[in-house]
Amino acid sequence: MAAQNVGRRRLRAILLALAVMVGVGIGFASFVAGWALSTGMATAFARMGADIVAVQRGTLVNITSSLLTVQPTDATLAADLAVPIGAVAGVARVAPQRIVPILVDGQPANVIAFDPAQDFTVRSWLEDQQRGPVGTGDVIVGGRLAGGLGQMLSLCGKPLGIYGRLGKTGVGPFDESYFLTFDALADLVAFCRGSGAQAGARPLSPGSSDEPAHAGANVCPPDLEPDRVSAFLLQLSPDAKIAEVEFALARLPGIKIVEGNNVLTSSRQALSALLIGIALFTAFQLTALLVLVSLLFSAIVQERYREIGLLRALGARLHQVMAVILGEAAIITGLAGLAGLALGTALLMLFARSLGFYFDLLGIPFSWPSPVVLQLAAVVTVAVSALLGVIGACVPAWRVRRMAPHVLIHSGTPAA
Repeated sequence: MAAQNVGRRRLRAILLALAVMVGVGIGFASFVAGWALSTGMATAFARMGADIVAVQRGTLVNITSSLLTVQPTDATLAADLAVPIGAVAGVARVAPQRIVPILVDGQPANVIAFDPAQDFTVRSWLEDQQRGPVGTGDVIVGGRLAGGLGQMLSLCGKPLGIYGRLGKTGVGPFDESYFLTFDALADLVAFCRGSGAQAGARPLSPGSSDEPAHAGANVCPPDLEPDRVSAFLLQLSPDAKIAEVEFALARLPGIKIVEGNNVLTSSRQALSALLIGIALFTAFQLTALLVLVSLLFSAIVQERYREIGLLRALGARLHQVMAVILGEAAIITGLAGLAGLALGTALLMLFARSLGFYFDLLGIPFSWPSPVVLQLAAVVTVAVSALLGVIGACVPAWRVRRMAPHVLIHSGTPAA
């Protein structure tokens, strides 16, 4: 009966479906485009480095356009300082790094240890990488270093495979370094201590150009202190004020604060506000659709008072009458949701082939969500569109439920 009611007033059903289709399609396209652009912009801003870097007070820091790391240094901080630093109001993320001079394939080089769970500067520059997460047997090479994926390198005599390559950043210490996880660095130090005791290896001092006596020599810092870091890279929350964060961090013992580019920090914070605005716009749009559906079905139910009264008089139960009304609404808006899904997909393809190329030229990749996210978004879109119809028709259906059959039959308008 609900399906038959849809075909009785086709023009009205088509106009309602078109309104829902446009709203749902724009909402779906806004969500996916917002996701893609936010991911791309987050990657672009992450490539610009940290907002603030916390180092040991005596460390000399060369300011670059992007705070991706610090200059090679022996000065370190306790790793447990990450807890009080992360507790400072306005600090969103804390990424520790440790710079260690070692030998790679017999040549002096710097290794930067990082925490993949906290990092927001190293992995954002990955151009080529193997599948899966980076492990303790993997190394990442900087943009100016040689080596292909899967190639084996000897770090302190221990073989490690190249997991990925970074793009060129223009920051010398970053482009000319190798990158390991903190766990991989701990394994490397343990290897140095074990084999160094047998081979009589000597540590490599910073800046040393000495080469090992033979290919198997283990020239590494076996006395490397654990639980120490060279720097903490900080990313601020959208509502944070840089001056207040710096003042709070300066109160921690032995810490020196290096500030990044304020323009980049302000732009990243403004991006978060923009994305929140897009989400609010979509919510208001869906609310307007809900009001439209509710008004239209109030008129539809009022038009069918006599019909509903006859159904009630013939023995139809209250829940059956409501099911017919709500079913009609769900059919119209559900089908409109499917059409809106197609419309949203067309808008996304148009956007990706126009503005998407423009953003890509600006260095902001249009990063599509994963297939799982896209499928989930499509299912939610159709479900929400059908739910809009059901919710919108609930009020008029509930009102007619309270009216007596004889009132519905003898009245074209609801009783007061």
